[in-house]
Amino acid sequence: MRNKIKNRSLLFVSLYFLLIFLLFSSTAFAQNNGRITAIVVRGNEQIDTKFLVSLISSNIGDLFSKDKVQADMKAIFDLGYFQDVQVKLEPFRDGYRVVFQVKENTIIKNIVVEGSTILKEEEIKKVMVLQEGQVFSQKILQNDLDRISQLYKDKGLILAQLEEFDYNQDTGVLFIKLAEGVIEEIKISGNEKTVDRVIRRELDIEPGELFDFSKVRKSLQDIYNLGFFEDVSMKLEPGSDEKLIVVVIEVKEKSTGLLGGGGGYSTGEGLFAYASVKESNLFGGGQSVEAKLEIGSRTTYSFSFYEPWLANTPTFFGLDVYDSFLEVNKKIDGIDSKYEMERIGGKLTFGRVFKEHFKAGLELKTEEASYNLVSGKLPQNIQEGVTNSFRPILIYDTRDDRFNPKEGWFGTASILNAGGMLGGDFNFRKYDLDVRTYLSTDFFKDNQLDETTISGKINQGVLALRAVVGVGSTPLPSFAKYEIGGLGTIRGYDYKEFIGDNSLVFNVEYRFPLAENLQAVLFADWGNAWDFGDSIGFGDLKFGKGVGIRFDTFLGPISIDYGFGEGDEEGKAYFSIGHTF
Repeated sequence: MRNKIKNRSLLFVSLYFLLIFLLFSSTAFAQNNGRITAIVVRGNEQIDTKFLVSLISSNIGDLFSKDKVQADMKAIFDLGYFQDVQVKLEPFRDGYRVVFQVKENTIIKNIVVEGSTILKEEEIKKVMVLQEGQVFSQKILQNDLDRISQLYKDKGLILAQLEEFDYNQDTGVLFIKLAEGVIEEIKISGNEKTVDRVIRRELDIEPGELFDFSKVRKSLQDIYNLGFFEDVSMKLEPGSDEKLIVVVIEVKEKSTGLLGGGGGYSTGEGLFAYASVKESNLFGGGQSVEAKLEIGSRTTYSFSFYEPWLANTPTFFGLDVYDSFLEVNKKIDGIDSKYEMERIGGKLTFGRVFKEHFKAGLELKTEEASYNLVSGKLPQNIQEGVTNSFRPILIYDTRDDRFNPKEGWFGTASILNAGGMLGGDFNFRKYDLDVRTYLSTDFFKDNQLDETTISGKINQGVLALRAVVGVGSTPLPSFAKYEIGGLGTIRGYDYKEFIGDNSLVFNVEYRFPLAENLQAVLFADWGNAWDFGDSIGFGDLKFGKGVGIRFDTFLGPISIDYGFGEGDEEGKAYFSIGHTF
């Protein structure tokens, strides 16, 4: 069994009483007035004498003080290089020679580290000051243990700790045993509706693994990003062994369903009624479903279903069917015109998460577009018919919060291929790219601003940037052209004011908190659309700017923006649910 390092507290007590005995049992002390005539250190071989003497506050010529000598003993012992430190007095030149008798620790011959699975022994030894061939120092060892702990924390292993250490003075072996913190069990609590597997499949940790805080934090964020919970937190409980821990994931569920309906009468439409239902966590299984129905002079409907984990694998599947009308009012050749565009169709989407942050999918779609003139005249080159298409999609997402991101990237790239072997009335191709990034701002660091002031709140903002590019390989059908203007593209302009076969949009937003659940937004937008064959120039971009606010509600952020286009003095208001991007 290794010899344990002596208990310093007991040593101090014994040395203290030894010093009292030496001081008050010496008759010479009274006869020679107790003046110090010399100070000597004995017993040190490796530790420099001058260095030890420099730590002694007592000086030659001083009257002997037991308090000062006791402090000198402690200063020498606290270096950690000695097994024992004693003081004795010797008559010398009409006074006393104060002798500090030390017993050095032995030289380290070998350092053994056990219990480390994530770090190599060489990595641990590299951060240590104590090395083989040096005199053992318990004080330096304690600092080394702090460095080892920080090394683990830098890797996210915040529960790694020293389990045992021992230095054998006879063999010169320093033994260090570490406990890295292993997850014994993961518990889920607070979920009354959501089934456990929906939460567990978002976890990046498993029992038997080391507790990695970076993985745990990402897992908590992924669970929150499901959109089913108001809050997601974690607590740790002791396991069946001191090396083991139990991770408890605590969730607070929120309402995930919406039900709406109504009806009325208008002279143009007559009687009408509508109903809608939406559930984003169907039966607690994580699926989403949404259905809408409107009945009147015309009937419209839509139905969508989405399964994020098909057959309990990271395979997603979506189904959409719809019959929708869009009413358009605009001047055509100087004539006030009104017409309706109807789209009837459906699509299937399926894909898989194939690497962290990446998803790949394929969309199959069929749609019929038709127009109905109400008054005035229809635009030229109106095209009607059936379009069959497939669209491969690649998605990249590192956002920290899907609903209110503060950091990270999001991007989608897709190629829509219409016609060809799929048939239909049209053949064309569209290339689309949407890239977004979010940057937390901290213009003034080190608490230079009071966070409760408006300047302090602005300093806590998020800079959101987006670039959207759309390119048609041929002149596109009227219903497939890029439509730029209004909410989601360039605010300050009419909805779909600019239409073309190619498009380019840039958005910049600065979002900062005003109060709890309330944000302010400053934005600037650039964009335009061009016909096929026209040169695309940055000088042609339309510019819009404005301000907005965001209210956090159970529906998500409610957005109200007010934008001004070029030469527009009145501006335009926009209302939506969720951030613009």
